[in-house]
Amino acid sequence: MPLYRHLGVAVAFSPRLEALLAETAYRARVLASQLSLIHAGAHTPEKEGHLRQAMQKAGLPGETDIYWGSGAPDAAILSAVETHGIDLLLAGALEKEHPLRYYLGSVARNLVREAPCSLMLLTEPQVEPEPIRRVVVVTDYSEQALIALTRALRLAEQEAAEQVFVIRVLSQYGTAMTLSEGVRRERAHAYQTATRAREQALLQDLVDAAGRSRVPIEARIIEGHTGHIAAQFAREHEADLLVMPSASRHSHFFERLFPSDMEWVLREIPCNLWVVRERVP
Repeated sequence: MPLYRHLGVAVAFSPRLEALLAETAYRARVLASQLSLIHAGAHTPEKEGHLRQAMQKAGLPGETDIYWGSGAPDAAILSAVETHGIDLLLAGALEKEHPLRYYLGSVARNLVREAPCSLMLLTEPQVEPEPIRRVVVVTDYSEQALIALTRALRLAEQEAAEQVFVIRVLSQYGTAMTLSEGVRRERAHAYQTATRAREQALLQDLVDAAGRSRVPIEARIIEGHTGHIAAQFAREHEADLLVMPSASRHSHFFERLFPSDMEWVLREIPCNLWVVRERVP
């Protein structure tokens, strides 16, 4: 069973179009039962012919719907998402800053902030796609986090991934405050140890609740500033996909914890990014 009902792929007439469509064809059946393309521009027969030809080359169904929009690209894409009930948006609107880092352009940044659905951004779509090998899932213990982890594990199994890391980031702020209030270092260390043990138990409960997986799962508690340390962890472990839960377009996961940290991930995205965002019944 696919992960979503309706996959929308935001396409532009750029050098990455062929690669983005190839990635779509590679994963479409796993991601969603229905596929549509979204182009932020007015329809012309020439444009449609170009897209149909590119779709055929990528192996996508010829009858795939194409939604056309006008106005600002991000507004046009978001309008199509709302109008056509898309619940996963795929885009490749990223630019390379240097060999190990990428940054989001204004359109992709606005999609991350405003899309009412889940969003997957590809840093380097390939004409000959490769399976995802390592996945990093940043989590808290919310229902949205469980949904994100469950979906990530299903995708990892379909890709025959090597490893899924589930990380819970603890702020160093609490320990620093304890020390600043005059608590002896021994007591502060005991507090920190107890907190870590409690967090590790909660994290394992979350992993167990997601169900069994054929892909090895490693649960980690790490400390630092959430956005920075998550991006760093993904980079150091050569992750192909970073997964983050987000309750709604106005309540991003990182914003519930440390408001400035999500901006770090948006500024220096370490790999493909999947923001899992959906309404909880």
